[in-house]
Amino acid sequence: MEFSYSGKNTIMHEMSYIMRLAKMAIDTATSNNAKSVESVSIQVGEMTGLIPEYLKRYYPKAVQGTILEGSMLQIEYLPVLVRCRNCSCEYHPDRSNEYLCPSCHGSGSDLLKGREFLIKNIVIND
Repeated sequence: MEFSYSGKNTIMHEMSYIMRLAKMAIDTATSNNAKSVESVSIQVGEMTGLIPEYLKRYYPKAVQGTILEGSMLQIEYLPVLVRCRNCSCEYHPDRSNEYLCPSCHGSGSDLLKGREFLIKNIVIND
């Protein structure tokens, strides 16, 4: 496969995830006796560092010649969501709140969402 982009590490990062995704989706589709796959829906958390645009760009090449060829990749991007350890407020940490709880300004939090890389749904033709 030939891919060109100035950030080589970005390509390798996205491609390794796409290749794992393709293997899981192929295994699922074949174990369900699918003749073809219409779409694969995934959830991608902000903290994975994955760029949805690149995932969509590389997906067709990664699935070429497989049961996934011609299928559409649908991506639900999940922003980071944390819960403050002090007051239980749920919020998205970012520069605007200096990564602190907007309610009590505490710095301790537990991650609720943002690291996901999950296959949510596969639509097959049988």
